[in-house]
Amino acid sequence: MLNGIETLPTDNLALFEVDGEHITVDAIEDNVLLVMSGEPLNEPIAQYGPFLMNTQQEIVQAMRDFQMGKFGQLD
Repeated sequence: MLNGIETLPTDNLALFEVDGEHITVDAIEDNVLLVMSGEPLNEPIAQYGPFLMNTQQEIVQAMRDFQMGKFGQLD
């Protein structure tokens, strides 16, 4: 139960407004909870696959860089 109001189904996301200071979570069964927070970006967002940038042009460049091996490699 989220904030005593809503039950969230399994494998779902809850997005809270940025105008509060507290949340409450009551588990009705064993579970895993991931809590993330941050300040709003207030910037445009473009996403494709694993890439997250500000514009489609930046996405295209990131894909080119990745394909050319400019991201490095793991041994």
